Amino acid sequence: MYNIGLLGLGTVGTGVVEIIEKRKDELKSLTGQDISIKKILVKDLNKQRSIVLESDVLTTNCEEILQDKDINIIVEVTGDLEKGYRYITDALSNGKHVVTANKAIISKYFEELSSLAADNNVGFLYEASVGGGIPVLKPLKEALFLNEVTEVQGILNGTCNYILTRMIEEGKNYEDVLKNAQKLGYAEADPTADVEGHDTLRKLRILSTLALRGKIEEEDILLGGISTITSFDINHIKNMNSTVKLIAEAKALDDGFIAIVQPTIVPDNNYFANVNMAFNSVAFKGDNVGELKFYGAGAGKLPTANAVLSDVIDIVMDTYRKGNPLGHRVLKNLNSNIRGRYYLRISDANDEIVHALRGVAEDVLSSGSITAIVTREIQLPELNKLITDFKIDRSRYFLAGILD
Repeated sequence: MYNIGLLGLGTVGTGVVEIIEKRKDELKSLTGQDISIKKILVKDLNKQRSIVLESDVLTTNCEEILQDKDINIIVEVTGDLEKGYRYITDALSNGKHVVTANKAIISKYFEELSSLAADNNVGFLYEASVGGGIPVLKPLKEALFLNEVTEVQGILNGTCNYILTRMIEEGKNYEDVLKNAQKLGYAEADPTADVEGHDTLRKLRILSTLALRGKIEEEDILLGGISTITSFDINHIKNMNSTVKLIAEAKALDDGFIAIVQPTIVPDNNYFANVNMAFNSVAFKGDNVGELKFYGAGAGKLPTANAVLSDVIDIVMDTYRKGNPLGHRVLKNLNSNIRGRYYLRISDANDEIVHALRGVAEDVLSSGSITAIVTREIQLPELNKLITDFKIDRSRYFLAGILD
């Protein structure tokens, strides 16, 4: 018998309850065990909910769950960074398995929590924290037994992908598509974490630390967002027979790594060009297995809850990877070596800026107060220095890598 203590009954927590109730017989047939939710932590006992629950299942006291010796597995889906971290550390210290979907907690406390779980000989699983419903972390961990993973790349944020897809396909401007995304629930009232790339950065931190077997911090990852893209940029990108995506990439080099999240212009015949709307995709390369690609819904109630319960099943069936999955390589940050071709548009450009841009341009797409270029192959820090030296405000330019 496995009893779950569910911390949080928002969108994902509700999905967990729904799937368990719907698939209770199938879960027992698969695992040979009864799996049930014994207690659920909520903020308000009297809140109207879309699911029917026994009154004694709900509690506002986390200690009722964390100190209950009959509860084997804690599922943490509170969405709260500091409280969630405390709940997880207490649970692991008390010898309880933990499953979480909270990418912010994993990103900030990855090494600490992985070590704590290993020290207490319990499972600490977080499949839903990176790809929503896409099962990517388990295959990645398994590949690490037999492969040297050299690169991980992906579209990891459904909000950005939805916005960029509609801008490309329908010619709509950024502000209108963002409002529509907020109305549909794809974007938060404050969309900063999504559109400025912070959500994607946290996911890349998790993926890259696992894949490259060394600690890669959030601060080690270069970051660019999509909030300054305009219809002007979209028209130039379409004329290049390309589309644009927010791409996360980490790559192992001989003596270190590069890691970056940035808008990227992708040729129409590239795999990532066909990952559209709110869907996500992750690809990684291993020296034996070659390139593996994963595609699916990157968020949503049932896809994310499904990933959470897949972790629960691994714990019940004792099929999860034991010990600490993180490597201990000391990796040198080589982001200063990142180079390539870039699209750069600057609005309200004066003659001095236009002259400087021509000096690094392979192709001038437009010139004047709004200047857009495709650069020659150049080191990214050199291009960023040009922008900084002219004190160009972030709202005045859009910069994207070009995937050849």
